Amino acid sequence: MVDLLDTSESIKTVYLVRHGETTATQKGRICGNSDVPLTDDGLYQAEILGSWFSELKIDSIFASPLNRTIQTADTIARAVKMPTYFKHSGLTEKKEGDWEGKTYWQVRDENPRLWERWSQDPIYFAPPNGESVSEYIARVSRALNDIFKNYQCGNKIILVTHSGFIRAAIMNALNIPVENFFRIDIPTASVSRIDWSENFATLKYSGLILESYSYAAA
Repeated sequence: MVDLLDTSESIKTVYLVRHGETTATQKGRICGNSDVPLTDDGLYQAEILGSWFSELKIDSIFASPLNRTIQTADTIARAVKMPTYFKHSGLTEKKEGDWEGKTYWQVRDENPRLWERWSQDPIYFAPPNGESVSEYIARVSRALNDIFKNYQCGNKIILVTHSGFIRAAIMNALNIPVENFFRIDIPTASVSRIDWSENFATLKYSGLILESYSYAAA
């Protein structure tokens, strides 16, 4: 495989970490900006993440300010012996508005007309008081630009965030059309890695689940 990153430029290695399990992920509930904590299994998953990252020399950690990501980031930060890290509002999940806390089947039964509109146009239709996928992907791009340009983040960075953000970051990095948003699967407590130079990005892996790994990948 030919690596087209420009080695004359500074290359940022970004580890995108999805938070551990919550009751919402257990039950398939829509959980954008709802502030739910990790379950006991989610806390255990965070410990595994921390153990994996403890072998890497991390320069900075950023986390979405929601409870489930903060709990995950706290555990990773302790493992890599980083006493402080950044909380960045741009790392939050897509805003689901009036659909927060519901299952998609509840949305369908409560408002079939809105469900039909979303089913026909899941990328550009926004739930009431929420944001569309296309709007969200643009917001993720702005957040990444802000982190890379306005923070002293170093070259090995962990972003503790949500499945939607990781999907959108991958799509931004690889110029994937927005229509493919729902074709990327990001499990809970998984790690994805993108290497960025000034003008190019390479996806090294996505959705890596660590339970079967006892070492840190470079």
